[in-house]
Amino acid sequence: MANLVVSTFIGNGKMRLYLDDKVILTDSDAATVELEEEKEYVVHWFVNGDADTSYSITISSPKEAEFQLTRSIGKGGKDCGGIRF
Repeated sequence: MANLVVSTFIGNGKMRLYLDDKVILTDSDAATVELEEEKEYVVHWFVNGDADTSYSITISSPKEAEFQLTRSIGKGGKDCGGIRF
């Protein structure tokens, strides 16, 4: 079995990071989650905070899910996104 290794950071705001429909991280944190082999997953996130607040998400494992995002929240104070692997 593979492990999902992920870390998050948010400056001034709140973040929730999900694996499928389960919250695996909130705000600035790190986690390792065991994955089933030959299954497709979705990682998605919701961010709330002051405009121009920076946040980042790093997935370092497994190889097919490697991902790096650094972004600032827009004027609306919210952002979201996701990836599938």
